[in-house]
Amino acid sequence: MKEFSVPSPQEARLETSVEMGTLCAFYGGLLTDKQLQAMQLHFDEDLSLGEIARQMNVSRQNVHDLIARSSEKLRACEAALGAAGRMERMLERLGRVQELLEALDRQALSPEARALTAEAARQIQLIQQEEEDAHGL
Repeated sequence: MKEFSVPSPQEARLETSVEMGTLCAFYGGLLTDKQLQAMQLHFDEDLSLGEIARQMNVSRQNVHDLIARSSEKLRACEAALGAAGRMERMLERLGRVQELLEALDRQALSPEARALTAEAARQIQLIQQEEEDAHGL
């Protein structure tokens, strides 16, 4: 039987920060400047709501509401479009193909076959890098 563990508050916070960072990379352009600033200060720079409120010259409650609405908007965009999830799955699959190519490369191959696997691996790395660069990940 598989054991389920409850993530610690720090682990849950880190997961949320990674999720929001990814969603901001994909859909941040749909947020207002103020929403994006609050999200980045909170999730990227790990500032408290009070610190953000002082920096933005608004109330702590305003920052809380701003982050909550922005998070909801980003999650709704992902639910409707699924771009971040598709990219994550694609990168995972490319990583698996990379592993398979490396395993194949350890086999006795002709020089021509070895050159082809090396080129395939290089192309995969280029795709991965382009996708990560395109989304600021």
